[in-house]
Amino acid sequence: MKIKKSVATLVLCGALFTVGATAAFAKMAYPGGGTWNYGENSSYVYSNYYHKTKTHKSSVKGPGYYVTSGWKSKDVWTFALHKQKKGYADRTYWSTK
Repeated sequence: MKIKKSVATLVLCGALFTVGATAAFAKMAYPGGGTWNYGENSSYVYSNYYHKTKTHKSSVKGPGYYVTSGWKSKDVWTFALHKQKKGYADRTYWSTK
């Protein structure tokens, strides 16, 4: 019984540590008059952008890939996501027109 509780506690602590570490790489900014959520977690790099009055997009870029949400109309969120490549400099972007 004690072993099961110890394992469950260890798993729960590991999950909480992972969630805490993941959140540390998330950022929010307000460039171009919109709202930009971007960052990375243990698996993915992402860029999400919202603008109330302009056409806009978000994108992520790294070695050998470029992912974009494509241009979206005003007042909707855009989402770009890609599996993170360890040891490489992944980049996140937003744009309006």
